[in-house]
Amino acid sequence: MSAASASRTRPPGRRLELVYRAGIVLKGVDGLVELAAGLALWLVPTLPATLLAPLMRTDADDRATRILIAQWAGRLDRDLAGGPHLFVVAFLLAHGLVKIVLVFCLLREYPWVYPYALAVLGLFAAYQLYALIFAPGIGMSVLMLLDLVIIGLVWREWTVLRARRIVASPPGHNR
Repeated sequence: MSAASASRTRPPGRRLELVYRAGIVLKGVDGLVELAAGLALWLVPTLPATLLAPLMRTDADDRATRILIAQWAGRLDRDLAGGPHLFVVAFLLAHGLVKIVLVFCLLREYPWVYPYALAVLGLFAAYQLYALIFAPGIGMSVLMLLDLVIIGLVWREWTVLRARRIVASPPGHNR
């Protein structure tokens, strides 16, 4: 049987479970990236300026592009050098760590973690909505939509898992 015909014969619930697992794994990768970025900014606060310096000294013909990059990098450097640096580091570390723990628990199908995961992901989405209101952008909109899809998939997986546990439990032990 070819992969295409196997895909057509796979039940829709199985496809959704695969999408759920892929989304959760992507959340875990995102958490690892955030954790690494938080650690890097904490240990080497000048890292953004160091990484962006070559872009500011480029020999590109477009002077406007160089000025734009230099201004953006300078603003980022100033923002991170001031008080917000600690907030950014703490946010990245906490956000990344929470995502990694949630992903681990969701992939292990611990039933107690689903309500917490929905609450935490809901808080993340609320923060993204807040950020989107004050600084609208396509990137934040896409991230928020993806998070809402993940929340829906986590909810679906939780209901499927509960139904499986109820069917598998002996009579009189349903919760």
